[in-house]
Amino acid sequence: MSEAELRAAFGNVAVDTLLARIASGTTSELDPPLFATALGFDEAKTRQFLEAAAAAGLAEARKIASCPNCGEPLDAEAAAGEQCPVCDEAFADNGGVVHRTVYRLEVRRTRDIAWLIAVHGFNTHGPWQQEFSWRIATKLKYSAPVLVYKYGLIRFSVLVRWRHRALARRLGTTIRAAMVHAKASRIPEPPDIVIHSFGSQLFVQLLALTEFDDLRFGRVIAAGSVVRPDYNWSQRIAQGRIEAIFNHCGGRDCAVPFAQFFIPGTGPGARHGFSDVAAINVLDSNYRHSSCFDMAELEANLADGGLWDRFLRRPPETFAEEPQRRRPAPWRPVWRPIRAGVRLVGVGLIVVIAGLVLTLVAIGCLDVLVWPGLERIR
Repeated sequence: MSEAELRAAFGNVAVDTLLARIASGTTSELDPPLFATALGFDEAKTRQFLEAAAAAGLAEARKIASCPNCGEPLDAEAAAGEQCPVCDEAFADNGGVVHRTVYRLEVRRTRDIAWLIAVHGFNTHGPWQQEFSWRIATKLKYSAPVLVYKYGLIRFSVLVRWRHRALARRLGTTIRAAMVHAKASRIPEPPDIVIHSFGSQLFVQLLALTEFDDLRFGRVIAAGSVVRPDYNWSQRIAQGRIEAIFNHCGGRDCAVPFAQFFIPGTGPGARHGFSDVAAINVLDSNYRHSSCFDMAELEANLADGGLWDRFLRRPPETFAEEPQRRRPAPWRPVWRPIRAGVRLVGVGLIVVIAGLVLTLVAIGCLDVLVWPGLERIR
């Protein structure tokens, strides 16, 4: 039985609960009566589920014999005897040897962070990147290089698609060179990447450019994302372009809902969440657009057991029971003519304001040039 068949037969919640228990490493064995409470099943259905999970390779079914009097586990030879070698009680006098099935789990280890990339938003120089780099350097007991990518302070370029592609190509060229250098330095693993705001849009644009199909990434953390909530992350995972996606949503992020009106091809990913089943959406109701990068929040998220630390170092299934996890409804963008109209008005206002500024600058220059000349004539 495959994992997909297991989900179809018993539901996603049961399978995710089992995977989370495996990923947590808190126990190596499951007792069906106890695990039934976590699943919300009765004991009979729990046993059916665990038998199916064993067939799917997620657990190993083991038959255990024990003394009916003292409960001591018995090996095959002792179970075949007449009395318990520990308490010396006859099995027959206590109802016979007790046989039960327990399920052993394969505990999954944490992964190492090989190296990382940090990409900032458009209306900033990305000061958080230095703090992020420092936190990574101090939290790990080994060296994990951090590529701090800066594309400069841009504003008007976000309004046109061709500039998005140009900036994405520049990002891809820099990352490709960094990957070559990393391999030369004996770091063959793909980098994990943290993308913020417009940096998230550049990243998905990069994934769409066929000339950079050779670039592979590990875990992706999106914060303040303006990527469309209906983006197909599952496809990128299936293609091997990324390993997993974590979307840190902010309940008070007032910037991203307007992104689709002014930045082509974007949406409120950080506010609504990604509807793709592969995406891990975690909501902090107090977060604003850049709250993830406040010093205290960055420290908490990267601390041992913090949200980002768990995502970067543990299996994604760890978040199956995360209380802050958000499972958003399907999303549709605002009707295209409305978006185009708002964008046209916005561009028009920018042109008008730019024209006024240039006019005032020109008048100021004329004043500087003309009035001294008039004074000399007098």
